[in-house]
Amino acid sequence: MGHLIEKYNEKYFLGGKNTLTNNDYGLLGYKEFKHNKVHPRFIETFKFIKSFIQDFRYKEVLEVGFGRGELIPFFLKENIQSYHGIDFSNTAFKIAQKHYSHPKVTLEIKEAKDLNKKNSYDVIVLNHVIEYIPVFEMEVVWRKIKNMLRPGGVIIIGNSLYDNPNEADDTDNIHETMGMNCNKQTKGTLLRSCLGHDFILAKVESQHIGLISKKDLSIFSKSKKNSFLSTHNKELSKLGFYNQTNFSKDDLKKLVPDAGRVVIGCVTENNAKFREQTLKLVQSIRWFGGSMAGVNIIVCVVEDVDSAFVKELGKWGAFVRIVKRFSTEHAPSNKLRFLELSETASYDTVMLMDCDTVIVQDPLKYIKGDRFQAAMAGMATVSHKTFEKLFSHYNLPMPEKEFKTSFKGNQMIWYCNAGVLIFPQEILPSFLSTWKKYVHDLVANKHLLKKFFFCEQAALTLAYYAEDIPFEELPKEMNYHLNPKILYTGKKVDPIIIHYHDYINNKGYLLKKTKDIHLLRMIQKFNKRLKNYRSELTSDLS
Repeated sequence: MGHLIEKYNEKYFLGGKNTLTNNDYGLLGYKEFKHNKVHPRFIETFKFIKSFIQDFRYKEVLEVGFGRGELIPFFLKENIQSYHGIDFSNTAFKIAQKHYSHPKVTLEIKEAKDLNKKNSYDVIVLNHVIEYIPVFEMEVVWRKIKNMLRPGGVIIIGNSLYDNPNEADDTDNIHETMGMNCNKQTKGTLLRSCLGHDFILAKVESQHIGLISKKDLSIFSKSKKNSFLSTHNKELSKLGFYNQTNFSKDDLKKLVPDAGRVVIGCVTENNAKFREQTLKLVQSIRWFGGSMAGVNIIVCVVEDVDSAFVKELGKWGAFVRIVKRFSTEHAPSNKLRFLELSETASYDTVMLMDCDTVIVQDPLKYIKGDRFQAAMAGMATVSHKTFEKLFSHYNLPMPEKEFKTSFKGNQMIWYCNAGVLIFPQEILPSFLSTWKKYVHDLVANKHLLKKFFFCEQAALTLAYYAEDIPFEELPKEMNYHLNPKILYTGKKVDPIIIHYHDYINNKGYLLKKTKDIHLLRMIQKFNKRLKNYRSELTSDLS
């Protein structure tokens, strides 16, 4: 190779040597390996694997997310039967393929979700890859891996653990790779997934976890079985579960408390105006979302989508779905399509936002995770008289005026602005079904509404009273309207989410047409960040 090879301290799993020489690489059948230095992370990972498995002879290994292939020489040194690696990255494939040529090694470019059952393995390694797989796909991956694991087989997870599953990390701040690492794991999220798929936490050290299937416990020796169960119960006891073997949905929910995993979504039209609005919303989440800056974001586009727009959203870690129009007569009702997505079932909390909103501060502390949340409408755009007619028509008891408009505090019944809606997963399916029913019926009976534009908000009110679900009102700063003609009364606050409607200029910046100094400050904050980003982008292209 002509270069000094990195010295290793872990003698016991490198044949008792301090140094991996050129001959060692030659014996493994490798081509010249330019990347001499192996990151300590991979040494620690294999050290964990070796201590867990011990005897690799004749074992077939699958590594999901092989990266540059740093673990491959370690596996081959252990006389495995075969190594199969998949990675979604073309770059990773090219690097690994160039340096690792061996009859036992097979490398593929493939998404983890595309694994199939035709092969099975004794060892499956998920080495720092889960954070690159969105939550809704990871559930599919877990099921496939479970089916591909041979009896007595083991799963190895190497993954950074965070305190909050929705946060971003340092790499998310680079706009060229924005959002790549937007699926963080906490000990609770990993444990919930493992328990949900009947795995035993057989070995745990730092950021590495070794799993076996619960049904395979009887295959192992009595001493190993006891050791595995001891580790498993010890980890569970740290989270308040003592000698428990079966877990209900409520039990698993406790492992990821409060808002848990959040997904934010919006529904947009495939035209320049709405594409620009949507991109601003996504950017604002990444820039100012704070402890939620790393959430999975799903953008639904009605009927068709521009390929350049999909590519741009991809830079910010947003997933795009094409959806059918919900109503040809009432465009705002298209927002319900996001809530219909099967992907939302993989999250604890589902947050629906209008495209003409931006996040300017961290909203997480206001998101409860166990009740429906929304802010009251700025004014009663559907009158009390109209609601009396609606409630009579649908045979619902007319409620009292127990709520207040967010602008001037006028008394009204429950009537929310649908620009920011937050649902706990548990109540969403039933409530959505009822909400959709009322929207469809109001579209068919327009005469019931004096202002048809607010059809989906009127239907939301009917669904709320029909379903009787737990609710907590969001403070006005969580859906703060930019309206030059109206000032909020009461205590002045710094907006967290600005609902700017059409108050933007021809360059896409929010208009400063307000006498509210708190709102103005946040508008300037967003505009400055947008301007800086555009300058950075222009500079990079020049």
